[in-house]
Amino acid sequence: MFSFSSLFQKSVEKIIESADKDLHTGNLTDAIEQYLEVLERDSHQIALYEKIADIYFMTKKYDLAIKFFTTAIRYHPNNYELHSKRGDCYREKGECSNAIADYGKANEINKNDFDILVKKGKCEAKLGYLEDSLADFFKAIELGKSDPRLHEEIGDTCLKLEEYDLAIVHYKESYKLNGQNVFIHNKLGDAYRLSGNHQDAIDSYNTILQIKKSEWYLYDKIGDCFQDLKEYEKAIEYYDHALRISTNKINLYDKIGDCHYKLGNYQNAIEEYSKIIRVQPNTFYFYTKRGQTYQKLAIYDKAISDYTKAIGLNQGDYFSHNKRAEIYHTLGICDKSIIDYKTTLELLSNEDNELSADDQLAKKVIKNMKDCTEGRPFESN
Repeated sequence: MFSFSSLFQKSVEKIIESADKDLHTGNLTDAIEQYLEVLERDSHQIALYEKIADIYFMTKKYDLAIKFFTTAIRYHPNNYELHSKRGDCYREKGECSNAIADYGKANEINKNDFDILVKKGKCEAKLGYLEDSLADFFKAIELGKSDPRLHEEIGDTCLKLEEYDLAIVHYKESYKLNGQNVFIHNKLGDAYRLSGNHQDAIDSYNTILQIKKSEWYLYDKIGDCFQDLKEYEKAIEYYDHALRISTNKINLYDKIGDCHYKLGNYQNAIEEYSKIIRVQPNTFYFYTKRGQTYQKLAIYDKAISDYTKAIGLNQGDYFSHNKRAEIYHTLGICDKSIIDYKTTLELLSNEDNELSADDQLAKKVIKNMKDCTEGRPFESN
């Protein structure tokens, strides 16, 4: 006996079969058109909501993917994969809070899914929920799966939490599991340096340089290590090497200038700061640094000029006001000195100034201002 319903069902099945073939061969446009056609005929084809959502996710149409995953979840509220997939959509959209909620639901349903815990932990880390992130990463490790990327993620999170020793442990484990990832030594070096273990940091950076000599930033980091160790000449050597292959020259000129200043090579420091000023003439603190260096050489006219330029670029530069006051005091120009001392105190006491708690400097400024008022010479210490 002829039946319209059986014919209709056969037609739907053929469309789904054709769409499945298109999906398998990567013809996503035709596949989704056919799946949607089926749903128009029969909205109870529940399995199609997930397939359609998957295609929308693959084509980066995340809002539509969320819509269809949500419908699928209504039919299958305890399907952890659907919650996880919708979480992936939210993650790709940058909506980490919603992603965490979905990953959390998926984890409630299936506590033994490694990937869900890792994805949840990564989203938590992005939002700054570092302790929660670490807790999820450790739960993932307890599932018994060794993954070098997870240990690297744990190392990154520990680094942000300033748990440097723990970061070192997990970076080492990551490298143990994947010896091809030599660049993990960059992060390992950072953890060593931040923990105060500069020699191990240098060794880690050098591990990469033995293979990739063009990684200029590693010479920069080794220079930082030597500067931390107060081995300024060695630091300059590495900064110079970085300069030859780096495009980030401003930062390196600054560091080289600082090293020369600390070594007492003031003329060399001036040359480095001047290189920066020629490129960035509107950055106040390079004038402040050069002015301080001229002041060390007792070249007061140039020091005053630089401090004045810095103040013009940043009215809140209390340091330049104070240093200019000291020069005026040294030269016996007390009216200008007192004006600058007073301005320094005003800036130090400003509630919006991050350095308002610098009581020692304020006490020193008050003493210098009193000395200047009463005709006593400036005392540098």
